[in-house]
Amino acid sequence: MKKERKIRIVHLCAALLLTAALAVSLGFFADRQNSYAAEIGALYDAAYYSAVDNLGDIENKLKKVGVATSARLQRELLEDIYTSSEVTVGFLATLSGKNDEIEPALKFVNQLGDYSRYLAEKADAEGLDEREREKLGELTDIVEKLNEAFLAAGEDVASGGNIYNALGKGITALDGIHDMIDSGNVDYPELIYDGPFSDGLNDRETKFLSGKGTVSPETAVETAKLRFGSEFTYAGEGTLGIDTYLVVSGERSVQITKAGGYVVQYSDASIPSGSAYKDSDELTASATEFLRQLGYASMKAVWISEQTDTVYINFAYTQDDVVYYPDIVKVKVDRYTAAVTGMEAMNYIYNHTERELPAFGPDTGISLPEGFERKSLVKCLIPTEWNTEIAAYEVSGEYGGDTYYVYFDAETKNEVRIMRVIKNGNEGNLIV
Repeated sequence: MKKERKIRIVHLCAALLLTAALAVSLGFFADRQNSYAAEIGALYDAAYYSAVDNLGDIENKLKKVGVATSARLQRELLEDIYTSSEVTVGFLATLSGKNDEIEPALKFVNQLGDYSRYLAEKADAEGLDEREREKLGELTDIVEKLNEAFLAAGEDVASGGNIYNALGKGITALDGIHDMIDSGNVDYPELIYDGPFSDGLNDRETKFLSGKGTVSPETAVETAKLRFGSEFTYAGEGTLGIDTYLVVSGERSVQITKAGGYVVQYSDASIPSGSAYKDSDELTASATEFLRQLGYASMKAVWISEQTDTVYINFAYTQDDVVYYPDIVKVKVDRYTAAVTGMEAMNYIYNHTERELPAFGPDTGISLPEGFERKSLVKCLIPTEWNTEIAAYEVSGEYGGDTYYVYFDAETKNEVRIMRVIKNGNEGNLIV
């Protein structure tokens, strides 16, 4: 009897140990499952946001192709669309593993990439014909709607929805996604937020400071006091990637170049008091005078981005009616007082130098697509991707409901660059 009881106790202990072990194991696996779920969720989120970015890039370049007339530029844009499509397909494939309704979008973007690669080769050899340009216009419409569906899904998630359900509903609503480009039926054998050329050249030589003598920290303090009318103190080295002094006064800070003693950055964090709403002309005049007093003369406003309380204006150096886009200075102005609350002149410091006046041939021979409503023609100098500068004619106008700035080589009249104004996010218009 005792033996039987001992056996039962052993069995009970074994069962309890097994139950405890199983509970630990289940807890461990539950933790791992939760961890994996979190990792997979993060993976899907990353795929979604990357897909949105790439679809926006594809839409932007498709619209540019619609404006481009030179074979070289058409080819470059189409090659970029092909590359972006390949990348986007990977992100959509990740999302389709969770949602079968994304499959049509994946197939569409894949076909769009193939078609763009084919047209890129054709454009390089003979250009695009009218039928191909019309087809690209149709594809652009689909990409725009697809982009809207993805963005709407993000808004749904932000308000507590589920990204997979939202994407599924949005893409299912695009019933015509295959009607305009059926699988196998395509004939294989075609975002200015911060102003044009706001990044300047990639060459990091400070041309404007070349040969200028070094000033002391004490001189930098006196320069700030003279320019801005209050006491400043030296706060150490600057943080702009070039040699500067940082001087401060209350909520104002100024960075001044060691070579030459030029104000290269200014910030005023105080909130100006004012109630009168200033118009763009008054704000531009205030910013122009501010730059003149700092020694930045002959500057022309070329871009304005208007927010509720603040207006951002880009200025470019101008000589003999030629706009020098590499020499940009950015200014931030308070809407109600017209007071300058920020300024940055890095592009000017890097690029401004004495130049020979560029040669401009007659402005005849500029080719624009039918329906392009031309607004203005400006002579300018623009930076290139090879860290050089070329003279160009800037033609601004409306096409397909968008605003474009198309740049033509001043001598050959070859199309060299297209920019499209982005109307969401940082809204703005060029001032020419």
